[in-house]
Amino acid sequence: MAFRLPTLMALLVATVLSSGCADSGSEAGSGSALDSSVSESLGTPSEGLDDEAAVPEAEPAAESEATEVAEAETSDAEVAASQSVPAQQAAPQQAEKMTTGDWPMWGGLNGRNMVNGSTGLNLDIEPPESGEGGKAVRWSVPLGSQTYGNPVVAEGRVFVGSNNGNEYREQHKGDRGVILCFNEADGAFLWQLTREKLAAGRVNDWPEQGICSTPCIENGRMYVATNRCELMCIDVEGFHDGENDGPYEDEVDSEENDADIIWIMDMIDELGVFPHNLATSSPLIHGDLILLTTSNGVDEAHLEVPSPRAPSFIAVNKNTGELVWEADFPSMDSRAPERFANILHGQWGSPALATVNGKDLVFMPGGDGVLYTLDAATGELVWWFDLNPKDTVWELGGRGTRNAIIATPVSIGNDVILAVGQDPEHGEGVGHLYRIDATKSGDVSPQIADGDGWTANSNSAQIWHYGGIDQTGSITGEEEGLIFRRTMSTVAVSDGRLYAADLSGFLHCIDYESGQRKWIHDTFAAVWGSPMVVDGHILLGDEDGELVILKAGDSEEEVATLQFDSAIYSTPTIANGTLYVSDRSRLYAFQVQ
Repeated sequence: MAFRLPTLMALLVATVLSSGCADSGSEAGSGSALDSSVSESLGTPSEGLDDEAAVPEAEPAAESEATEVAEAETSDAEVAASQSVPAQQAAPQQAEKMTTGDWPMWGGLNGRNMVNGSTGLNLDIEPPESGEGGKAVRWSVPLGSQTYGNPVVAEGRVFVGSNNGNEYREQHKGDRGVILCFNEADGAFLWQLTREKLAAGRVNDWPEQGICSTPCIENGRMYVATNRCELMCIDVEGFHDGENDGPYEDEVDSEENDADIIWIMDMIDELGVFPHNLATSSPLIHGDLILLTTSNGVDEAHLEVPSPRAPSFIAVNKNTGELVWEADFPSMDSRAPERFANILHGQWGSPALATVNGKDLVFMPGGDGVLYTLDAATGELVWWFDLNPKDTVWELGGRGTRNAIIATPVSIGNDVILAVGQDPEHGEGVGHLYRIDATKSGDVSPQIADGDGWTANSNSAQIWHYGGIDQTGSITGEEEGLIFRRTMSTVAVSDGRLYAADLSGFLHCIDYESGQRKWIHDTFAAVWGSPMVVDGHILLGDEDGELVILKAGDSEEEVATLQFDSAIYSTPTIANGTLYVSDRSRLYAFQVQ
């Protein structure tokens, strides 16, 4: 199918995705859920963002011949493949009412699984038209003119990245990147973080895209990557408390409705990073560390990496803003095949984290199409996995078959799930989605070098692969049809099923155990955001401004399609009984519990 692409892009992110940056060859990101323990799958953290802190707030009951499809490895990965999805990962059915708490970061928790544990929801909602009317609408507020950030909810506030289209702060006119903070109860505007555009222009800071990073909130502090490639720590009170918290005290804007900056790490000045089109990664917190990808990328001609020695992955002390460790994969030590051994375009993905074999691992999506897994405490490389077949080719403008990574990894127990993608303006193309055994070490890619060619890797961590080309049409119904396409979206895993959206607008339901397709739904529009599973349903927005609600299960069943005022480039958020949806220029809060 064909779909309409926007004139300018952003990077999800996360995430799609998340998600947004742009280029006249342009970029997009996403930045862009609940982890594997029982408490993680049912709620979100109240006192910290490490997954073990997640505690739900329960309430009493009240109302193949195809090319490389689902390949199962015969190596040690079979052991991991035999593990079913943990029962606690399933979104609970509607037997009782369960209200989860805050949703303080992209994906809710460090595992980034796009599943929310709320139950007993009433999804009979209708969005207002131009801000008026609707059903079950608690409140709605205008955002900027383009919004690619995802709303997060914590400590009585809602935070979302956008541009300055609505000009909440009168002293700031024209294009800016902003984080808007609203009162969770009634949507009242509280404060705005305002960042001017970089002087270099679109090569580093694409016009009108705003801040696309999804903030992370913990203990009165907000952490976010700005359009200026800064990692910032902000007091969630803003200047409402009448205090200028330091050590940073040189804010240009220091009125009640402005952000109170605690510290800033300027990744351009301090680390030499050259963000391609936009810095978009959504940070996560682990102990005293902020983990982030820097968005280091290629030059405006898309031919060289101007800052090859600048790190792509960093850990920063959350209290001081000081660098703890850095890693310069892939610009200096890529583990991709030699002809692709560098950043291909930009790096807009976000990290995920899990504890595997007693060690805390951070999963960093590299701009060479390789997933790098590092020791979260030290930055030491543990293993790497090339998500592209070795015969793929990278060509400018998306004409090739090799892909980068824009989606966010998802960790489930000892597994990691991740797919490849490109800037949405590069159009449709073949995609690949993998379930990976996270317990190994070294090169765990499906193939390794063998003289001038490639051979199967006996150390491969591939459990299964979904994607490639359907040579006979036995899966897609079309000879040489694409089984899975490029994506910016992050997956959701629940109740033995994996839900993955691709850029072309298809939502795939895949058996988590085998990697085989169960069903596919066509939204007939491009999808930049990620599916959210909650209370036996899947919610997914698209570029036509529609939010589709489907039943989670083994067969395709559409429940409703809701029309919003403009394109939805983000992912729905559920927190404290309220569903939040942001379209391009407005944030909606629906009472669903």
